[in-house]
Amino acid sequence: MIATIASHQVLALRRQRVFVALLGTLLAMTAIAGVLGWSSHRTIVGIYDEATKLVVSQGQPAPANPIGLQPTLSLLSNMVIYIPLIGALLAVVLGHLSIADDESSGVGRLVFSRRITRSTYLAGKVVAAAAVLGVILVASLVVSTVSLWIVNGAAPTIAELGRLGLFYGLSWMYLMVFALIGMLAVLATRRRPLALLSAMGAWLVITFVVPQFTSGLRPTASLNPILDPVSTSQTFFKVTSKARPLSVVEQYKAASGRILETGPTESIGHTIARTTPIAGLLIALVVAAALLIRHHDFSKGSSHD
Repeated sequence: MIATIASHQVLALRRQRVFVALLGTLLAMTAIAGVLGWSSHRTIVGIYDEATKLVVSQGQPAPANPIGLQPTLSLLSNMVIYIPLIGALLAVVLGHLSIADDESSGVGRLVFSRRITRSTYLAGKVVAAAAVLGVILVASLVVSTVSLWIVNGAAPTIAELGRLGLFYGLSWMYLMVFALIGMLAVLATRRRPLALLSAMGAWLVITFVVPQFTSGLRPTASLNPILDPVSTSQTFFKVTSKARPLSVVEQYKAASGRILETGPTESIGHTIARTTPIAGLLIALVVAAALLIRHHDFSKGSSHD
């Protein structure tokens, strides 16, 4: 029954063109990240060539090529920003539609007229969201690989492909958190618009508000993985910074930077530990959804909601 519910949900998303929209958006994000990386690469090479000509003309040895000093995967560093910002919003919409559409169309009433448990229904929805996000991120992985191949002029090594796989695996877990938030908001509220607004409010708090308190980041600075803002010298932020390990978006950015080798060097154990808040929040959301769905009334949904 779980597989049946999951396949039905995936089919519904495909018929509504939601799957295509999500896939197209994330692939566009990945392509943009590749283009920006290529543009940066080309600019650095151009400056290096001109600087080399000038230095050699003065009889001095040519400097080292800066391209060789930066990690190969740094070309995709913008994905560390795009996924928590845009990807998380897409995941919220995906989770919201998974439950809200069944209420609005009356499918929920029909489903529970059969011998099916609510936990099975929820599991099917979660599996569907996980599958959709997995397919989308695998497609993004392919585009990232091609981008690296084009820009660097050589295929990524096995180690680099492994790091990309780890990065997208972490991104899948992070996006699943927001898909569950979208589902949870529908189960916790009675009105569809309120559910979507509540889920987006949660995204806003996690993405901008929590980092502002735990690291002293201004909302615009939250778009960049700043490690030690000046404002943490203030007494208030010295206290709130103690909760920084619980900020899932900051831990995601730090772990992603380590995986892509664009962040400070740290032990593998420390990087793995950064995923603990994300996994913990994911488990907590699953438990909360399982509790809420037991008491949620699917009979009150309507096409006019």
